[in-house]
Amino acid sequence: MLEKIRKLRAKGVDEIDYAPGMLAAISAVTARYRRPILAVALVLAVVLAVSRRLSDLPGSILDTATFLAGILAMLLALLRPRPAGLLVKPEVRAFATEPSTSQVYLAVGFMFWASLLLGARGLVEAVEGPSMVLPILFLVGVGVNVAGAWRGVSVELRPDGVCQRDLTGSLMVPWEALAPGRPYQPAARASSLALTYAQPDLVRRRSILPLGRRRLRIDSVHPWFIADAIRHYVDHPQHRAAIGEPAEYQRLLDALRYAPTGPGHWHTS
Repeated sequence: MLEKIRKLRAKGVDEIDYAPGMLAAISAVTARYRRPILAVALVLAVVLAVSRRLSDLPGSILDTATFLAGILAMLLALLRPRPAGLLVKPEVRAFATEPSTSQVYLAVGFMFWASLLLGARGLVEAVEGPSMVLPILFLVGVGVNVAGAWRGVSVELRPDGVCQRDLTGSLMVPWEALAPGRPYQPAARASSLALTYAQPDLVRRRSILPLGRRRLRIDSVHPWFIADAIRHYVDHPQHRAAIGEPAEYQRLLDALRYAPTGPGHWHTS
């Protein structure tokens, strides 16, 4: 699959959202240490907010530093790599995507911008009455985003099906619930993957909110790769029991190496 993506890029297919090198290294570190990164960013955002209120330095200096820190985090979210690969987790018998690094970057960026808001002098006087609603809603949104990034969102392929956990709950899709030959490959920059069910009654969604049951969040993996991997196990049930084993992951990569590439392609074999 990786060789195929490189060949397509060499031919001028530049829409493939896969960025090896420095960005991939940064993303891998972010995914692995997302909680310490979020904790440090929160402390730094609080320090910046307090400093802006107490410091005698020109406010524009700290304002600019805080704003640029938020912009940098947002740029990293936009430029995140989309690796064509999964993590092998034999201890839980699963192949999993990395936790969403874009969510971590967004949380960091929003924390700095919340710091910019909270550190503004005269804030209380400026937002009295009904005008307090928008700042409060923004801070609540930041809190939800940080909590989601702290927990992490990833897709796991297991012997019994596809699982995804997020802040509000979990989605469990048994292999038998998915329609044969699906899912199709989505657009190269897709952040979610639509699922087609043959037996929707087998799908289990546990959530505190009435969220959908037909989409997976896939912004931390190449969308064509995860679609191919899921479809492979839908159509080849004999290999499901070995999911989670390194040897099976290598066999999966070999099987997908010559898979059709591009939106709308699928296997029938």
